[in-house]
Order: sequence, then structure tokens, then C-alpha cells
Amino acid sequence: MSAADILSVFVRDALTAGRSRSEIRGALEDSGWSNSEINKALSAFADVEFSPPIPRPRQQLTARDLFVYAMMFTALGFTAVFLINLIHGSLEIWLPDSADNQYRSPRATRTIRWAIAVLLVSTPVFAWLTIKTDQSIAQDAAQKRSSVRKWLTYLTLFVSALTFLIDASIVINNFLNGEITLRFILKALTVASVSAAIFIYYLRDVEEMKVDQ
Repeated sequence: MSAADILSVFVRDALTAGRSRSEIRGALEDSGWSNSEINKALSAFADVEFSPPIPRPRQQLTARDLFVYAMMFTALGFTAVFLINLIHGSLEIWLPDSADNQYRSPRATRTIRWAIAVLLVSTPVFAWLTIKTDQSIAQDAAQKRSSVRKWLTYLTLFVSALTFLIDASIVINNFLNGEITLRFILKALTVASVSAAIFIYYLRDVEEMKVDQ
């Protein structure tokens, strides 16, 4: 039995014996347990007047969750990347630069066509999976405790935040080098807008996770 399991059993027995949470915390602190270990052990049981103590629902991991959420976040990634490619390709055609070579426009056209093709597949898949998971969560709150969903949500937040920071750094660097053009600004705003929208959307999701814990 691990130390965490031993501590969990002790807390359960102490609560069953009628000890208050403050008494349990004090005894564990005096015995050398860290605050994080104590908080985790105590939070495993609902803070309600009932004996024996009621365990809180735990995060779950299923093969179905892994498949559904991996597909959904992969579709999100494709949608975001190729939406940016679509807008960037369009800007290269709408706002040509005298420094562009003769192959720039045909290459931009191919980029637009490929982006449209991918978006016609990835966007409906992402939307459908998002709707289905929301419906599943509405019918069964346990679905919201998926550990796969939590990890992929935080990974999405990290990638979108990192993309935003890199984009901002590139804009500042080009500004300092005197290489700012309207087309460049619009491209940078596209990346910033898409990454910020994803971050804000899933940050709200994280806040809902915290409320449900």
C-alpha cells in the first residue's frame, strides 16, 4: 500500500470516529505530512455530516474517452491551423507585395484549396464531437471527470498560449527591424485571434472543471 493510500485510510477512519477536519489536519502536520498531502487526503471525502464519510467522485479514464477526446482535439488542431493557412493565403492574393516572386500567387492558391479541403472535413468533425460530448456530459456528469479531457484541455491551453506569445514576439521583432507591412500585421492578427479564441474558450472549460471538483 502506498503512502497516499495509507493516509487516505487514516483520514477515512478518523472521520468515521468523529474527528473534525481541523483535528485531523493538526495531527497530520505534527506527524510530518505536507500540506499538499493533507489537502489531497481530506479533499477525497465530502465535507458533509454523514458517517461513514462519503468519498468524492474521482477522475476516470476509459478507452472511449481517449478515442473521442483525441479525435476532437486533433480536429480542433487541424481546423485552427488550416483556418490560419486559408486566411494567410487569401491575404497574399488580396495584398500582393512587390517583393513577391512570380510563384507566390499560384502557391497561395494551392494553399487556399488545400485549406478549404481540410476545413470541410475537420470542422464538421470537431463540431459534431463537441456537441456529442456536451450532450453526454449533460446526461451524465461523470463524463466531465474524464482525466483525458482534463489533460488535453490543459495541453490545448498551453499550445494556444505559446502560439500567442511566439506570434507577439515575431511582431515586436519585425517592428524593431522596420519590416512591418499591412499584410504582415493582418497575418499576425489572424494567428493571435485564433489562438486567443481557443485559449479563452477552453479556459472557461477549465473553470467549470474546478467548480465541479
